[in-house]
Amino acid sequence: MIKSSQVFAISFLEAEQKDLAEKFFQPQRRTGNKFGDVEFYLGETGCPIISSSLGYVECEVTGSLEQGDHSVFMGKVVASGIHRDGEPLLLKDTPGSMVVNSFES
Repeated sequence: MIKSSQVFAISFLEAEQKDLAEKFFQPQRRTGNKFGDVEFYLGETGCPIISSSLGYVECEVTGSLEQGDHSVFMGKVVASGIHRDGEPLLLKDTPGSMVVNSFES
């Protein structure tokens, strides 16, 4: 979708929203509402913004890097907003993440 639309958005979840984050670590259906019961609205770029998030950034793609079956997209921020204050949820604190430490003390 990012390749075809050339836009993307990132919603920042609160530390207590681990259950919401877990929904996005599960395989999603290819048709229908991929957000399921997650409440969202469409931002300036037409990308979904999670309503209960701390805030968001919307970007236009400025480049990409393809490696195997993965793509990394670089973007220019075109819109952003803050919904509320709170402690952000970090990837290392999510149930579906795997943190690999490549440095040893």
